Amino acid sequence: MSDIAIKIEGVTKSFRRFRHPGWRALDAFGVSVPRSRYDIFDALRGIDIEVRQGERTALIGRNGAGKSTLLRLISGQMQPDSGRVQVTGNIQALMELGTGFHPDFTGIENIHAALALQGLRGSSLRTQVEEIIDFTELEGFIERPVREYSAGMYARLAFAVATTIKPEILIVDEILGAGDAYFVGKSIQRMKALTENGATVLFVSHDMSSVQLLCERAIWIDRGMVRKEGPILQVSKAYMAAVREDEEIRTRARTMSLTRQQAAGLDRQSRVTLFRLIGEVTPPRKPLSVSAIRFGSGDTEVGRIEPTRSADEGNGPMLDAAHMNWRGPETASGRLCWQFGDFGGLFGHAPWQITWPAAPVENAWIELDVLASQTDPVAVEQFDPEANGYVRLGKIEASGTDQWEAVKVSCLEQPIAEGERVTHKLDLLELKSDDRYGSGEAHITAFGFLDADGERRHTLITGEEASAVIAFSARGELLDPVAVIAIYRPDGTCVMQVVSNRDGTSFGTVAGERLIRVNFAPLQLGPGDYIVSVALFKELNIATRVEPQAYDLHDRCYALKMLPPPGVGIEIGVVNQQATWEVLSHGR
Repeated sequence: MSDIAIKIEGVTKSFRRFRHPGWRALDAFGVSVPRSRYDIFDALRGIDIEVRQGERTALIGRNGAGKSTLLRLISGQMQPDSGRVQVTGNIQALMELGTGFHPDFTGIENIHAALALQGLRGSSLRTQVEEIIDFTELEGFIERPVREYSAGMYARLAFAVATTIKPEILIVDEILGAGDAYFVGKSIQRMKALTENGATVLFVSHDMSSVQLLCERAIWIDRGMVRKEGPILQVSKAYMAAVREDEEIRTRARTMSLTRQQAAGLDRQSRVTLFRLIGEVTPPRKPLSVSAIRFGSGDTEVGRIEPTRSADEGNGPMLDAAHMNWRGPETASGRLCWQFGDFGGLFGHAPWQITWPAAPVENAWIELDVLASQTDPVAVEQFDPEANGYVRLGKIEASGTDQWEAVKVSCLEQPIAEGERVTHKLDLLELKSDDRYGSGEAHITAFGFLDADGERRHTLITGEEASAVIAFSARGELLDPVAVIAIYRPDGTCVMQVVSNRDGTSFGTVAGERLIRVNFAPLQLGPGDYIVSVALFKELNIATRVEPQAYDLHDRCYALKMLPPPGVGIEIGVVNQQATWEVLSHGR
């Protein structure tokens, strides 16, 4: 007899995504819909999975990865397009909050109905009803209609009913996310007890601490495929690393006004520079045509991008109609070209990327062949990592003639390779006066968090080594300034604060441009989203009631996201963080 409870072999499942609800309705009534009216979405692509009897297995992955589709196939709610799903044992599936109970029935009535469907009668039914009420702790609400229940109350009732009848296979898809931590703990203990008696649990949750407390094994689903499977800690660690990188890309994409895919592509390239065309007010009403983009150093052209020939890998316009305002290639005045105009792109600009030679590029330039007979003024800009934004290189204005012309501009210093300065990794913000205050004798010019490898991160992991760097400029000599970093929850509660003099650090006399680094080994801040303040004070003594004198204070201007560690997660409240401080010369 096989000990395999669930076996998935080569399973594929696709869905039609209709471009208008009307087409979806016609399809539902069996009317043939033209292929041009819908897209095909591959929810699952050749999935192979085995889950053994008595195993507690987690399905993890981002929203839209295909987890819920897979569970519906396993539970028999839908059929695969190809492949085979084999299930051994009866299934209880808790998959969608709000299904399974009649909203106008009371809690007790829904319990009786659910148990009756399982064939329970008489004393057995009464015993199970009492057990369910006791487990849910809903005695005061059990005679109330279910439609009056909160999401957490509903989750309690649904889970208790499903697990009281001792299923052979239990599927739980996010429903426990609506419950409180106390009930989640009770539920985990019950699921462990079920597996000790031979039941199989398939558990889906974005809460990695719950997943790691319950499950022994994990399967990571990504874009409809199995990305990784194995021991829970090994797989969850790899998954959280991917989540962290995705958050970094998301932040980078917002700053660059790119899609996440484009920002990720830039990250994979070596020595890539991002440029863009952008109207001074809006995208130009009359399109600006671009037939070629050349780039070089000094008197030497090192590459060119043209729509008439294959571009080098990593070079060229980012053609994305939904987000960018490029169109083409099209023909204008006898040349094949791209056009920048008001084409409806979300970001309102037209970016392109250039991959430079491996050797350092000095005196770099770009040159565009443009047709600008009637265009509104258009700026040529380059993304500068040091400024954390775009910097203008030049401007293209209407020429009044239908002639192609070359517009050449000098580039900023090319990206620094090994040994890049810390300041290139920090956030340099133009802050409003409401966001900062102080005497002005010193100005904080940049700030950011670094991971254990010294890489700039907007996301960090609880319990790992990290540091923060404050770049500042002093107008004169400062005698022993005090540096402070304070971290707040979104509701304004301060959960962590490090103060240099409280940690026993004296900076002595400092002048000019300086960097202050504070090291956290490890950073104890718990998972969640935070906002950060950073300040330099002339003096600060928390033991007295003397009003502190600030040189410069940036009040809750920076964002930080903490991710849980790969091990079992715990709740962390206010942190008494240990830290060490040092002053560096600017540029290290």
